[in-house]
Amino acid sequence: MRTNFNNQAKSITLIIAIIIAMFSTASFAFSPEKDLTNQQTFALQNEEKLILIDVRTPDEWKKIGVAKGAITLSMLDQQFLVELNEIRAKNPEKIIAFICASGNRSEVVRAELARRGYENIYSVYGGTTGNGVTGWIKEGLPMEKYQ
Repeated sequence: MRTNFNNQAKSITLIIAIIIAMFSTASFAFSPEKDLTNQQTFALQNEEKLILIDVRTPDEWKKIGVAKGAITLSMLDQQFLVELNEIRAKNPEKIIAFICASGNRSEVVRAELARRGYENIYSVYGGTTGNGVTGWIKEGLPMEKYQ
């Protein structure tokens, strides 16, 4: 019971940190140390070297769809860290890449997790729809309908 409470507290703390960072962050510039392009992400995913996690909300997944093969795990979900850690435990050798609509939220998630000591994590630059740059959809990469 205590472990569940601690996990929920950590997830709520993560959500608060992400929200604060979102309000204090403008657009991010591409950095190969922390970002992957949509094409790089797709290639690594096809080589089974990468787990793609869509951190948007269920409403966004329903409206636009999800990058093919992406795991849907909203950054606002109270179980975000618990589920992320389960994914990482099952795939310890794989890169984790986060994707959102434009790349801003996924970068905020990546930065906060990196600050907490997570490694081998990236943000997908431009995200699903792009933000003044090309995105997953604009590049013609496969999408799936969210169920």
